[in-house]
Amino acid sequence: MNNRQERIPLTFAEVYRRARAAGAEEATPFGPRRGLDALRAWIDREVDIVEENQEAGEAEETACDLTLAAVWSPRVELRGRQDLLEELLALARRPEDGPAVLVGVGGVGKSTLAAALAERARGQGRQVWWVSAADLAGFCAGLAMVARNLGGSRADVESIAEGAAGAPDRLWRLLESASREWLLVLDNADDPWVLAAADSPAGVQDGLGWARASRRGLVVVTSREADPRMWEAARLFTVGDLTMADAAQVLRDLAPEAGDEAEAQALARRLGGLPLTLHLAGTYLRSSVAQEQTFTAYDHALDNTEGAMVVRTTQISLDGLARHGIPQARTLLRLASCYAPTSIPTRILSMTGLDEALDALGGVGLIQQSSTAITLHPVITHTSRAHIQGPETWQTAVVRLAGTLGELCADLPDHWPGYRLQGRHLLALLDAGAEHVDHRHLALLMDAVAVTAKALNFSGARRAARALCLTALTRCAALGEEHPAVLRARHQLAWAIADGGDPAQAEPIYQDLLGIRLRVLGGSHPDTIASRHEFAWIATCLGRWAQAEQRYRDTLRDSLRHLGPGAQSTLTTRHELAFAIARQGRLDEALAAFRDVLRDRRRVLGEDHLQTLQTEHELAWITAKQGKWAEAEAMYRRLLHLRRVFESDHPHVLLTLHELAWTIARQGRLTEAESLYRHVLERRGQTLGEDHPDTETTRRALSELVQEGRIADADHLA
Repeated sequence: MNNRQERIPLTFAEVYRRARAAGAEEATPFGPRRGLDALRAWIDREVDIVEENQEAGEAEETACDLTLAAVWSPRVELRGRQDLLEELLALARRPEDGPAVLVGVGGVGKSTLAAALAERARGQGRQVWWVSAADLAGFCAGLAMVARNLGGSRADVESIAEGAAGAPDRLWRLLESASREWLLVLDNADDPWVLAAADSPAGVQDGLGWARASRRGLVVVTSREADPRMWEAARLFTVGDLTMADAAQVLRDLAPEAGDEAEAQALARRLGGLPLTLHLAGTYLRSSVAQEQTFTAYDHALDNTEGAMVVRTTQISLDGLARHGIPQARTLLRLASCYAPTSIPTRILSMTGLDEALDALGGVGLIQQSSTAITLHPVITHTSRAHIQGPETWQTAVVRLAGTLGELCADLPDHWPGYRLQGRHLLALLDAGAEHVDHRHLALLMDAVAVTAKALNFSGARRAARALCLTALTRCAALGEEHPAVLRARHQLAWAIADGGDPAQAEPIYQDLLGIRLRVLGGSHPDTIASRHEFAWIATCLGRWAQAEQRYRDTLRDSLRHLGPGAQSTLTTRHELAFAIARQGRLDEALAAFRDVLRDRRRVLGEDHLQTLQTEHELAWITAKQGKWAEAEAMYRRLLHLRRVFESDHPHVLLTLHELAWTIARQGRLTEAESLYRHVLERRGQTLGEDHPDTETTRRALSELVQEGRIADADHLA
């Protein structure tokens, strides 16, 4: 919606009545079950879910609030785009010739055209989704919501949210099997590489990323990137300025009392035919705050302002609000412009007179709103940033966003969507605000990056974590290489690199971090101990088991002394030390160590905690390594039962199944083992990617079993 509306409490019967009045199918007299079915059908048909935005709520609550993010699309009749719209509608009828890409400068109306297409598609019974492609983390989170809406499994949703290898294929399997035809709009893809598959060297050109052709529906991309070489695999539509006749009609649609055709054309010519400036001028003229109430008076008012035309139209609107007694609207717009344009939570914009300012800005067309967030046009964002004077506004924006992130917990999966969606605002502050804030706020911004990257790494969104950390380390270089916040961000960068399959590249980063933290923080600091642990873990990734054992022993010594035996990180070090011992063939010693860890993890973490189950897994693996195949098989089957809460494609479940197949083969049941290996190979290929090391491990095991009659031993990382 364009303007905020007062929330009116309604009974279910009233909601039902309004739904029927709006066109829901006829139903028998009101009853809860029949009413819900009718209301659901009406919502499915008539309500366009533009973007489902998850943001974690209060710290003591694990549930996330759901909001609808506004799309920048003025609700007036589309002018001057009918030919383009008809071409897009024709393409939607033969979507296998897509995808479609709408290109043009900022403010030219690409999103407005896409929104008009979405409205027509919805009227034809198609399902419609709208996802912002302005940043990688938010883009993947939005696509995950599409997958959930399509009935995807938890593994589908998590893989897509992570942007994992094979994630585009998961989404496209769901799209191709959708119950009805659809339209998917990927808005503001100014960096086309966001649309590429995670492991694609060809970007969007290989047709294997997020934007593809389909017989079931059409993908529409909007972008400022107009180079046709970037879009060779798509249908390119260039969106230009309006003709003067069409531009004048836009003004008269918005402000029909402001003058005649000739006066409208004169103002349209002055505004350059750019739809955004036409929208701002017309919306202001019809508002209650307009001092200049005619096209001619507005034309004269432009003479009293300076700068590009978008700057002038914005300033006229803000000046009008100030004269009308709402000066805080200017302050609010500048604060909001510090963030990414899409889905800015209103609760981080708190100020005296907030609701009045939001209503006023919406009334003159400078923002669009949902119940809990606002959206700015990217051009208005850029324009408003240019008028921020001094560091205070930027520093306030940093404090507000850091406070919001502080309400989340990186360890809680329910909070990961909130981190992904706030990541876009972190990137915006890094790109536009880092140079304007003092060292204290720069450090606060870097700490926010580190904790967000940690949550992204935990969730598997390594590409997004890596991009965020690299941007932060460049933008916040003024802090110096030894600042604790910089070191925390580098720690998360190394983790993203190592977990992404390149431990050799991550090792020198961890080594450098450890040296700096020992010198600057001392050996007892928790960050130093964390560096010790990861430095040992890298050695295990590279197969240097004796070295890893010694590094883990050094870490354990400091953990026991400074963190205590019951600390979760201490238990993790003990677990991984036992694994390093086992990989050197000292199975009895490792078995005893794992049993001790299992006892303590059960006591500290609980029977079914993820890390407790990891220790049980290692006990099953060592039992198999000792040749006790039947006993190991029983332990693996028990572990599968304990892991039943996981999705069937969860990496831990697939690892258990792979090693279960190994124990079955060792007992001579080769056909059963072959069948299980084939299942694991298929699922690992789909979830991890065909070239992932775990997929390759299962492929080799299956090949050796079938082609050579050999049984490959099962190995893994702790």
